[in-house]
Amino acid sequence: MNNSQFQRSITPLGLLFSGVGSVIGSGWLFGPLYAAQIAGPASVLSWIIGGLLMIIIALTFAELGSAFPIAGGLVQFAQFSHGPLISFMTGWMVWISSIAVAPVETMGLLQYAGNYIPGLVTKVGNTTVLTYLGIVAGAALMFLMCFLNYQGAKFFSRSNNIITSIKLIVPIATLCILISLDFHSSNFTTASKGGFMPMGWHGVLSALPLGGVIYSFIGSNTVLQLAGETKRPQFSIPLALIVSVIFCIILYGLLEVAFVGALTPATLTEGWAKLHYAGDSGPFSGILMAFGLSWFVIVIYGDALISPFGTAYVYTAATARVTYGLSKIGFLPYFFQKLSKHNVPTRAILVNYFAGLFLFLPFPGWQSMVGFIISCFIVSYIIGPIALIGLRKTQPHISRPFKLPCVHLIAFLAFYICNLLIFWTGWQTVYRMMIAMLIGLVYFFVRICYQKNRPRAKAADVKKDVEQRTEERVPALKSAGIRATSLDKKPNGLLKDQWLKSWWIFPYLGSMCIASYLGSFGGGINVLPFGIDFGVIALISLAAFSLALFSLDHENGKLSEQSAPSISA
Repeated sequence: MNNSQFQRSITPLGLLFSGVGSVIGSGWLFGPLYAAQIAGPASVLSWIIGGLLMIIIALTFAELGSAFPIAGGLVQFAQFSHGPLISFMTGWMVWISSIAVAPVETMGLLQYAGNYIPGLVTKVGNTTVLTYLGIVAGAALMFLMCFLNYQGAKFFSRSNNIITSIKLIVPIATLCILISLDFHSSNFTTASKGGFMPMGWHGVLSALPLGGVIYSFIGSNTVLQLAGETKRPQFSIPLALIVSVIFCIILYGLLEVAFVGALTPATLTEGWAKLHYAGDSGPFSGILMAFGLSWFVIVIYGDALISPFGTAYVYTAATARVTYGLSKIGFLPYFFQKLSKHNVPTRAILVNYFAGLFLFLPFPGWQSMVGFIISCFIVSYIIGPIALIGLRKTQPHISRPFKLPCVHLIAFLAFYICNLLIFWTGWQTVYRMMIAMLIGLVYFFVRICYQKNRPRAKAADVKKDVEQRTEERVPALKSAGIRATSLDKKPNGLLKDQWLKSWWIFPYLGSMCIASYLGSFGGGINVLPFGIDFGVIALISLAAFSLALFSLDHENGKLSEQSAPSISA
């Protein structure tokens, strides 16, 4: 058996449970509280709107995933359509955001555990942060996730099915108990507290990135990373992507209704923005304790271990496939493609583990980490709608079991939605994200210089290895003749080709930075008022979308002539 090729051992049900399991993590434990603080009772709308927006984005990836069912799909879609530079920028942001999920979920787990295990967390201002003991405990938990992933995809799928089944029971029981006990419908309309929408639409939209709403929905992207190990991927991928998002809308929307309705008037005396009560490190446990349901609080504490752990467990597997995908197209050493006897990229898992440990330090609180992860993930999503149109033009003969109608309209809407979500995270998050992207670009150009200065013999060996791995590519891609730009091309030629296909990304990102700085979200200077900003982002989106497709049309004749490293099933 080839020790750099995955085996398709995850069933359609297993992939669906991976998507649902990623969705139900620490988001249900903290999202309803943070969303209510930002949007008040209208936070229910935040979950509905967020879900509908994410479905539109998911539709574009459903077609791509069914047509190209490969490991690390988010990275390789960009490689097929725009070549190494855009592919690397996408992969870099996916990798950064993905490695952060396990620490975030572990943080959520320990934040709840801090209610009954002293010394794990402490308060710094209004933020709950890990102590040194908490960091050690977090490192141990993340290592356990790595060990379990080492057992192989089949073990992962079966164990995750069990974990997800358990994870579903407690949130559903929680919302039923809260609605049936003491539901205050007046909380949704009380004029003294600002009515249904105390912070207006600005609050509703701010809650999407900052209240944990979008963070919960993006869990479904793990479906794409595991596509290379999935049976019947043409059926499984669209099903798992769309059903997991729809499920999230229903569950989280009802949880928000139950949470808002269960709050007593005393907890709202200072308004929604300062919503607090004893035990707010675990909002649902605080409410249920006030009702005297200490027995169910114990159940929630148990689920507060299982739900975040399960999501982090899935992401540990998915992130390793992102690292594998980056290696497969030449951005990381071939070292990361080697699989263990269980057909697992163990080296990638371990590198991601140590990288993830550092993220406990700059973003110590759950909520502060979430905004950064969302912005990085959404930036990586922007390539999906563009690649969808581009690959329909350049590779029209590829079989597409799931084919979108009105593809240009849906693709543009998905691109526009991605840009709105980036804008809504606010300037304080956007500029950090841009710094992370600049670091990645430095690595990209260093990598090109390394290619230029390699000894000739080694370069020849690498070329031979690329040719050998090209023979291993997915049959559907091989028969269609898909070829993407290789990093093994001469650096001067590579840079010229990439500039022609990728130059649009730089004015696009610059425009988004300026709009974010001028906007009214997350530290912006509020020169660009709410309402008008929708039009400004629409114009930026239209210009960038058109230029990205124009660059493909301009290079269409060259794209089919370029060589590529292998694409793993």
